Amino acid sequence: MEPTQRKMKVLEAVVEEYIKSGEPVGSKALCDVLDFSVSSATVRNDMAELANLGLLEQTHTSSGRVPTELGYRVYIDKLMKPSELGQREKTALNDTLYMSANTPENLLETAADVLSRITGCAAAAASPTSEKAVIKRVKFMQTGGYTAMAVLITSTGSVKTRLFRCDFLITQQFVETFEKLMNEKLENMPVTAVTPAFMQTTAVSLGEMSMIVPNMLVAVHDAAKDASETGVFIKGQANLFTMPELASADGKKVMELLGHSSELSKLLSTENSKYDVLIGSELHNPALTNLSFIVTHYKASEECSGALAIVGPVRMNYPKIIATLEYAADTVGTLLSEMLGF
Repeated sequence: MEPTQRKMKVLEAVVEEYIKSGEPVGSKALCDVLDFSVSSATVRNDMAELANLGLLEQTHTSSGRVPTELGYRVYIDKLMKPSELGQREKTALNDTLYMSANTPENLLETAADVLSRITGCAAAAASPTSEKAVIKRVKFMQTGGYTAMAVLITSTGSVKTRLFRCDFLITQQFVETFEKLMNEKLENMPVTAVTPAFMQTTAVSLGEMSMIVPNMLVAVHDAAKDASETGVFIKGQANLFTMPELASADGKKVMELLGHSSELSKLLSTENSKYDVLIGSELHNPALTNLSFIVTHYKASEECSGALAIVGPVRMNYPKIIATLEYAADTVGTLLSEMLGF
């Protein structure tokens, strides 16, 4: 075996043993798990050279070695072997997700919840990107003599509602007439095109009717604005603070990030053909240097896709978690495709 190849095997073994135990890995312990015969002195020399390359480090002078951020990066990009879920794990995921496949929002919230429970980390699910979403239908539902609800349904399965009040007694005939008018103007229009300027033009086109329906038009605009934004569901945040590796993390800042949908949306928009892993400083946030972020994407159609992600400590079982994420993403994509009729 070539020395360079041997060193990469040593690095791979150090990372995987450290992931299992959380304890620095020594040369003698490493000899027991390597799949080739080599002396403890040779392994110790290889570990020293890997340390010189910035791939391993010693937490104490007499301790074994642990991977650095760069060491994890090399492991993930070049050494990590793919993992596959067992049938029991697949069945558990399938059963939970299929039971919640009544609305896209419920499915994605459930996906985040089950992923957080399976992995023991925090999990996030982002709704299908809305840049290409179009309005499929607008409905109005009377809720009282003077109140009603605007319901906007998009091509990505998003359903947004807005309550509004009118200054006149609402009748079913009026609701049906206005609903027909709105669908003639909005059907198959991109949700991002429903701007204040567009609604003003729509109001002008309604003539005298526009004087009595301003609140209805505002409700439609606000529902479309909601539909144009990516929804993010996050579950299992508390899991992060039970992990020894994150004891020194700034809990308040971590929770602020996980509760900030726009920041999460930026991370979830990182797209790779299969998955992407951001480690520590790659997250470009000092509060997250002890965390890793793994994201993969589901696809219900060419125009309808979103993301699932795991947030956890840098020392995590990457092969297993990536396999879990990818299987969940495939299942979510299939269920959304069926649900939305793609």
